Amino acid sequence: MQQVVHIDEKWFYLNPETRKFYLLPNEPNPYMCQQSKRFKVKGMFMAAIGKPIFGPQGVVLHDGKYGMFPFVYESIAKKKSKNRDVGAVETKAIQNVNKEAIRAMLDEEFNAACQSDGFNIKFIYQPAQSPDLNVLDLGLFNVIQSIQYQSFPTNLMELIQKVKEAYDLFNPVLNKYCWITLQCCMEEILNHLGGNNFSPPHKGKKKLERIGMLPEVLHVDRTLVQQAVEHLNNMFIQIGEGNEDDEGMQVDAD
Repeated sequence: MQQVVHIDEKWFYLNPETRKFYLLPNEPNPYMCQQSKRFKVKGMFMAAIGKPIFGPQGVVLHDGKYGMFPFVYESIAKKKSKNRDVGAVETKAIQNVNKEAIRAMLDEEFNAACQSDGFNIKFIYQPAQSPDLNVLDLGLFNVIQSIQYQSFPTNLMELIQKVKEAYDLFNPVLNKYCWITLQCCMEEILNHLGGNNFSPPHKGKKKLERIGMLPEVLHVDRTLVQQAVEHLNNMFIQIGEGNEDDEGMQVDAD
């Protein structure tokens, strides 16, 4: 897993649907005006993260963070407003993030770098209906969203800034925990014969690390692996198998 980088996308909103405040008896309720309750300011971000590297005595050699990139484009303002003049360059969020937009984000320059200087970096797609196999969904997105919601951005540019700041604040130790949770989820998938009807297991990682017993790599029981292999071998029936007795049979619709 040290040679794998996970990439995923997520929407981040200017403000959450609900937010809890603790107010003094005479303190007014907080209020933020918005143009529409239905169409809220939001932005799609692509994040890239790998497994962190720690040296002796827990020194962080690499935090595993490669960047947080918003899906935006620039346009020239055609009308004057109180916030900008005519001809000013505006940054707007791409609202329809489809396959073409994602490919544009991973542009030719990035693809060329994957094969330069002796590198051989390849894209591997995440299996369908397997959200627990992406380390970003196991912790990173929830953490930085929680940090971002503690701020109060008023426009898209401030939202982008706050999301990137939250990404930079993501603790490498929590990143390490997420990669261990990923291994636990892989073991649960084997245990459920490829199914996803399980909750991410809790291993008490903080306690194990505190007593010096947190494993870097989880060991899977050999019988569990053999059980999964046998399930895969028996999962598909060869075409034509079991139809020998049906040869020449004709069904009359009448």
